[in-house]
This record gives sequence, structure tokens and C-alpha cells, in this order.
Amino acid sequence: MKSLIVYDLDGTLVDTGEDIAQAVNHMLTRLSAAPLSLDEVRQSVGRGLHDLIRRCLKTDDEARVAQGARLFEAYYGDHLTDHSVLYPGVRQVLEHFKTRTQAVLTNKPPPYAQDLLRAVGIAGYFLAVLAGGEASPKKPDPTALRLLMARVRVQPQDTLLVGDSAIDVATGRAAGVFTVIVSQGFEDPRQLRAASPDVLVKNVEALLALAKRRGW
Repeated sequence: MKSLIVYDLDGTLVDTGEDIAQAVNHMLTRLSAAPLSLDEVRQSVGRGLHDLIRRCLKTDDEARVAQGARLFEAYYGDHLTDHSVLYPGVRQVLEHFKTRTQAVLTNKPPPYAQDLLRAVGIAGYFLAVLAGGEASPKKPDPTALRLLMARVRVQPQDTLLVGDSAIDVATGRAAGVFTVIVSQGFEDPRQLRAASPDVLVKNVEALLALAKRRGW
């Protein structure tokens, strides 16, 4: 049985791709740059806001990245849940683990992570939402995950990390935590297989079946 269940957010619990893509393309249009497809944007998500803007603008000019980030934030804050929805099975997974400690560890900046969880109606399941490197470095640095385990006094072997990216695999591996990756999210399944997670499942519904089989 796992005592602490830690989830990534975008691509794992909530399908936020369309709203992020629309905010990115609003930003690109304002900066006279060519718009990107949903798949192109999704492949740039995962390492935090400024990395997303840097990738989408294809620039290392930090002043331009900062300008892009401001434009993105001004739009995204007003359109956070226009299209974003829970993936099928998420509420069932959260109910399955409701007697355990659950938390979110995401590179999505505050307050978007907290606002999104409230908007889709699942904020109450989580002891903590660690977002966007607030007090610790962003994933794949394992510091925040280790601090969370220390806070609830559990060992790595009693912790489960659920994510959708190679970043989550690296985070879990660095912390010595068993990591399940769902391939429903934003990253190419071939990249996920290459990252060698402990288990790769198709979606959250398959995660629930796995948890029941293993007695988590």
C-alpha cells in the first residue's frame, strides 16, 4: 500500500492543452510571430512558464521571453478553464486513494495550479499543491518531492508519483520513488518509453486498475 500519492497536473489530472495553446497563440499574435498547432504547444509544456514561452517563441532573448510571459499570463488568467477538463477516471482515482495523503507537484506557476484545481472541483483532495518552483526548484529537481515526503513522514518506498512526462520520470527516479506514467498527456509515447518509467499505462483509468491489482 502507498501512503503518499503525488500527481503532476497538466496532462495527468487535467487536459489543459487547448487553453494553454490559445494563450500561447494570443501571445504569439501580439508579438507578430506565427501561431503554433496544439501538438506543437503541448510538446513544449512541462518545464514552467518561461521555458514554454522560450520554446514557443524560439528565442533565447530573455527580454522577449519576459514580454511573452506577461502577454500569456494576462490572457491565460481569464481563460484558465474555457476548455480544460478532468481526464476520464481522475475522480475515481482520487476517491480510491482518499484515505491516503494526496498532493500535486507541478511546474505550472501559481496561482494557476490552485485556481485550476478549484475550478474543476478536486482541490479538496490534496494536502498540498506545490507549484512552479515556489519554494523549491522545479521538476526534475527532486527537492520538493523529498520535502513533501518529509512533511508527511513517509519513505520513498511508501510514495507513488503519477505523471505524464519524462520530467516526471526523472523526478521520481532522483527521489527513489515508484513512478507511473500515463501516456494520455502531452508527451510523445515513444519519448515516454525511452525514459523507462517504472510503469507506463495508457490513461488514468488504467492507473486505477493497476492500483487495485497491486493493492495500493
